[in-house]
Amino acid sequence: MKKIIPLVAAVALVGCEQEMVPEASAITCAPVAFQQTISELSRESNRKAFTEACRSFEKAQRMREWEFEPSSPDRY
Repeated sequence: MKKIIPLVAAVALVGCEQEMVPEASAITCAPVAFQQTISELSRESNRKAFTEACRSFEKAQRMREWEFEPSSPDRY
């Protein structure tokens, strides 16, 4: 029983050290901040998740951009 308690405590501490992947936003996905965040993430899976989140965010931003284009005059 005495050996189980330190093991449980060690497992609990390891679980607390999970690094969080930052949320994708205009600030965190800017080129300089993006490179800094990627270099700070230690796990490859977290780097891939953050990269995909930024790509998705940037794609959504491009879809929201629009420019007014007048329609051609009717020729009936």
